[in-house]
Amino acid sequence: MKIKTKVIFMAVILLTSVALSGCVSNSAGEEKKGGSSSSDSGPVSAKSAVIIVTDDIGREIPVPYPCERTVFLVENAMNSMYAVGGADEISGIGAVWYEDTKAPFFRAIDPSYDEKRLSRGSEQPSTETIATADPQVVFLWASDWGSEDIKAIEETLNTSVYGVYIDSLDDLQRQMKTLSKLIGKEERGAEVIELMNESMEKVTDVTGALSPEEKPTVYWMWGDVYGTAGLNSTANDLVERAGGVNILNNWTNETKNVEHPVLNLEALLALDPEVIYMWNNENLDPVNITSGDTVDGIDFSTWKEISAVKNGRVYEISDPFVYDFHSPRLPLAIMHVAKDLHPDKFAALNLTAETDQYYVDVYGVHYPGFEPA
Repeated sequence: MKIKTKVIFMAVILLTSVALSGCVSNSAGEEKKGGSSSSDSGPVSAKSAVIIVTDDIGREIPVPYPCERTVFLVENAMNSMYAVGGADEISGIGAVWYEDTKAPFFRAIDPSYDEKRLSRGSEQPSTETIATADPQVVFLWASDWGSEDIKAIEETLNTSVYGVYIDSLDDLQRQMKTLSKLIGKEERGAEVIELMNESMEKVTDVTGALSPEEKPTVYWMWGDVYGTAGLNSTANDLVERAGGVNILNNWTNETKNVEHPVLNLEALLALDPEVIYMWNNENLDPVNITSGDTVDGIDFSTWKEISAVKNGRVYEISDPFVYDFHSPRLPLAIMHVAKDLHPDKFAALNLTAETDQYYVDVYGVHYPGFEPA
């Protein structure tokens, strides 16, 4: 279903972008003539303008323009909306994982954060609660057109739903362009994307010059241990830009192209990666793997012949919020991984200083502490 969706998506995005650019530019032009926001004054046509956008799974949805009230039931897209200057256009917020650690950041960039919360912690709000935010569009994670969650919200609230699904850097930046266009802040969206590209170039200018022999093979390890990054995934983009080679390039199983394929011990031993890179795991640390411990029923002593284990090259994303690579913070994750894959080439890259400056440029606050810049 995902492959089919991608094909359809690539076809419609070209057509939609042409039609959409004309529609938006006309509305924006009328808004400028009014000299104030379209909700206060300006031609009637500007007040009632609706644009058609294509969401991440290829669905065309109508949205009032400029969109003034959005509800986010998916956190990484909400991070993108904040980055492109959309704090005032967020009227409701659903599940936030590990909220205790993230709330100080969100409160720093949005003083109304607590008032916008429609639920607590990782619990999603009911459709009745979502309705209290009076959304013009609701964002939620969806991998296909048949999502029952999308149908439930659209049919109950008569509100457009934007299906969020990202499996590449291109997907992320295209989504950011769409979000900035929805709220009439395309210039800020382009500025943030440029910041992302400039930050990534600090790594890719180096890794792009590496020879194939200098790039280690990498097994990306999700929380389910044998679940990994397929060749069509954002994590695959992350590994490649950081100067590694996804070990699945050497795998013959046809599922290597899906977003999250699952191996078994025999396949992993046969692939023999030079590096194992873990997504943040509360129950497991790299030392558990290199020491051959048994954790959650998995006996890691059976991994002792893997090159990455024998050479002590097992690493972990240290903070899943700061280095959330499905959000505008993707460049920071690339720097994090690159320093581990090529410590000699990135010894001078100060990740703490880079993270602070990136937060200042994108969110207007320092890191850590989130003091206003």
